[in-house]
Amino acid sequence: MQTEKLPLWAKIAGYFFGIALLFIGIRFLVLPEAAERGFGLIYNQPTYAFHFIKGIRDFFTGLLLTSFTIANWRKPLALAVLVGSLIPVVDMLVVLNAPDAVPGTEWIHGLTAVASWIFSYFLFRKS
Repeated sequence: MQTEKLPLWAKIAGYFFGIALLFIGIRFLVLPEAAERGFGLIYNQPTYAFHFIKGIRDFFTGLLLTSFTIANWRKPLALAVLVGSLIPVVDMLVVLNAPDAVPGTEWIHGLTAVASWIFSYFLFRKS
């Protein structure tokens, strides 16, 4: 795949998004109850299946974004961020519709989606 050097701002943003998602994923796998409160839910269940599903999803996404940033793959990074913005939108809707949601936590998901759209716009735009 042909690579073009990512500008510094894109590398910083790519690493930020990637490492943040790696952290969130690991947190869901290692400290599931604390992570679910940070996510905005109080999800009382006999197993940690939800936490492990969410954890591996976020860990994989973070690994993908970090890898694309390391490889200087601008268009794949832009596409992954744009398509991946569906995740925080759905997460926000889940939190908004959950009867036992932690009040005020839905905004972080919406803000993440908006930040993803802005980041992908500038990645697609040739600078």
